[in-house]
Amino acid sequence: MGSHCRGYFRSQLATSLNASAIEVELISGLLILLLRFGLVVAFVSCGLVPLGAFQASAEEHIVVILEAAYFPRNTTVEPGDVVRFVNESGREHEIFHVNGQWATAPIAEGEELLVTIDEGMTGPFYGVTLQRIEGRLDLLRPSVTD
Repeated sequence: MGSHCRGYFRSQLATSLNASAIEVELISGLLILLLRFGLVVAFVSCGLVPLGAFQASAEEHIVVILEAAYFPRNTTVEPGDVVRFVNESGREHEIFHVNGQWATAPIAEGEELLVTIDEGMTGPFYGVTLQRIEGRLDLLRPSVTD
């Protein structure tokens, strides 16, 4: 989605829903996720692609980088999972763990970066778009019945 189209879409969304800037960012993030990854569900549902083609031993989580937020803000992960950071912020973006335990290379606008999670990577992280935005990776705790 080009920056002109994205700006037009966000202004129309804000006007029609009378939504705040944060609400527009979150709705935009959800729509981007649906548009980019909803096709997989459609193909599997129609039987065009077997479900096994998309299954892996580690789980993949998607975090969209927006101008004013990460969507979702909090993600629960296990070691070995992969987080796909999708940059829709309108500019290059880097992500840093608050204690300096990890950082990403710059992610260009419209690009994605896959990060494999280990236990030391959980906790809060941040990046700067027009402002500082924060997210969090939480380690999944096994249930008592497992």
